Amino acid sequence: MIINPTGFLFGNSAQFAIKNKLALPFAGQEKKVAFSMIEIIENQKLEIGYVKDCFHSPLYSNQIRKITTASPLAGLPEGSLIMGILNVTPDSFSDGGKHYSSSTAIRAAHKMVEDGATVIDIGGESTRPGSQPVSTEEECRRIIPVVKSLKGCGAYLSVDTRHAETMKYALDAGADLINDISALDDRESAQVISQAQCPVILMHMRGNPQTMHQYKNYNNVLVDVFAELQRKIQKAVNAGIRRENVILDPGIGFAKNNFQNMELLKKFAAFANLGCRLLLAVSRKRFIREIAGKMNFEEYDVATMIASSPAFYFGNSIIRVHNVPAAVQSMKMWQTLYG
Repeated sequence: MIINPTGFLFGNSAQFAIKNKLALPFAGQEKKVAFSMIEIIENQKLEIGYVKDCFHSPLYSNQIRKITTASPLAGLPEGSLIMGILNVTPDSFSDGGKHYSSSTAIRAAHKMVEDGATVIDIGGESTRPGSQPVSTEEECRRIIPVVKSLKGCGAYLSVDTRHAETMKYALDAGADLINDISALDDRESAQVISQAQCPVILMHMRGNPQTMHQYKNYNNVLVDVFAELQRKIQKAVNAGIRRENVILDPGIGFAKNNFQNMELLKKFAAFANLGCRLLLAVSRKRFIREIAGKMNFEEYDVATMIASSPAFYFGNSIIRVHNVPAAVQSMKMWQTLYG
């Protein structure tokens, strides 16, 4: 069973509704955000109810506890965080080649920190649909000098890789966390992360960047992605990774069509049921181009921030973006309006 919180209230309205048992706090934000209604999703069926009618039901108590409690911080600062994307690649879909040299990448990272990024996500292999894999030797050649140079830059360093060998070298070089789009498909990756006891981002994807377009068949995209992420969490925990170090990414655009992407964004709050910190990564992705129309990649940033807005409800989510200033501005405006 999945409970999707809805009927959101903010500020004084949220506090009033919580006090009068008309709503519950969302993600530990008693003074900021509350939800007054829930969608109950079970066995592909959907029921809608008021929170006030569910207060004393033991059927929902475990899920309600997770939804109302702030998720673990996963070794990162409290609050909504901006993760800046730093692709040290020649072929990434939005900025391939822009930061391919180490010196250019390092300058770009310092600018992201200056603009307000808390995390820099450094990647040496493009994972756009249809991209070709690179060897771990080439991946490390691209990113390790950048990681070493950025240690102590004022941001947490994440390395975007699905290869255990690269993870090990990156962590030894000073990386703080791993962003694994394959969610531990490399047999050795769980062991590397467990030994390091570092945070890890597990993303939902079926297949790989070359084959994922074949795996878009879901009975219910939210239910299926939820269940598959649950299995990934359990795999991590079984390997010795602390659950509180797991960050989850529903993988917007990976093995999903536009309708499925929209469903996951509309019901993003439901992932609070999993009890982990969440990351939302929609920046400049293909579905934005298909919805908004053809334009330069840099012109997708307005739509990117609108699509990222479900993450702001959590108060301690991570938003992964190319345009850090736009994300910081959007976050500050949202917090001023609804915080």
